[in-house]
Amino acid sequence: MKQVLFLLIMLLPTVAVQATGGACNPDHCGGVYVDMLYVNADGRVYVSTSGDEKLLNCQAVSGVYVTLLENSPGRDLIYSTLLTAQSTNRPLTIQVDDNIPGCVIQYVTLAR
Repeated sequence: MKQVLFLLIMLLPTVAVQATGGACNPDHCGGVYVDMLYVNADGRVYVSTSGDEKLLNCQAVSGVYVTLLENSPGRDLIYSTLLTAQSTNRPLTIQVDDNIPGCVIQYVTLAR
């Protein structure tokens, strides 16, 4: 019985994050799912998540998109991680520069 209770307690944070879809704060969205990747011909990538990007301090594009610029350092690796998160339906954290309009992505983290 103790083992079952322990497992339920350990799984509770995971279930809570999945149920709420994660959350956005002034400088990042954590535990969120990638809902949409919108790629422009100029190479700019707009990312919409299951979180509320309006809570970010950086004026998300159309109130729902954070931006991966065509000349961002590590752009290909960040984009690859975003694609992986979307295709595997796994939550991730997106850190943005909250001083730049458009919410430019600085880095992402994807946990197991």
